[in-house]
Amino acid sequence: MIVFYDTETTGLLVPAANDISKQPHIIEICAMKFTDDMELVDEYSSFIKPPFPISDEITKITKITNEMLKDAPSFADVYGDIANLFLGARSMVAHNLGFDRSMLANELIRIDRLIQFPWPMKHVCTVERSMSYEGRRLNLTKLHKLATGKEQIDGAHRAKTDVLALIEGYKFLVKEGKIK
Repeated sequence: MIVFYDTETTGLLVPAANDISKQPHIIEICAMKFTDDMELVDEYSSFIKPPFPISDEITKITKITNEMLKDAPSFADVYGDIANLFLGARSMVAHNLGFDRSMLANELIRIDRLIQFPWPMKHVCTVERSMSYEGRRLNLTKLHKLATGKEQIDGAHRAKTDVLALIEGYKFLVKEGKIK
């Protein structure tokens, strides 16, 4: 089983030496679980209410507003659903895995569940696997263009849209022999 996931957040990570309270929060998550034959098994998507209002800059990037988040559950409230989706997966895939994995880990630290979380054994970052195409980091839009020929991702920077684009990029990289 493979879990593809993406997070939208209140900002970028700060150096790890900072207190956890200084790290950004997840405001949206989408995770989709597939068999190794790429058949969808399960899916989870939710807004997550951060402990403070999001900035206008984050709203501009994600199109997520404070109004959309006002009645959203906390990360602690959705933990069980996320953990259940990851349970039994052997691989986890994200475009910028280091970021999304750290964001998930920070939220797990905040609720004292980091060790209990069912982390898959294999971690795949499509940024790393696609670097040979231009000799540098490709953003998800560029990887998606390589995979599909489409210039843009309609609704980019929303978790589910980005996961669907990620899946297309992953399939392309598998076909190209960049992921085994």
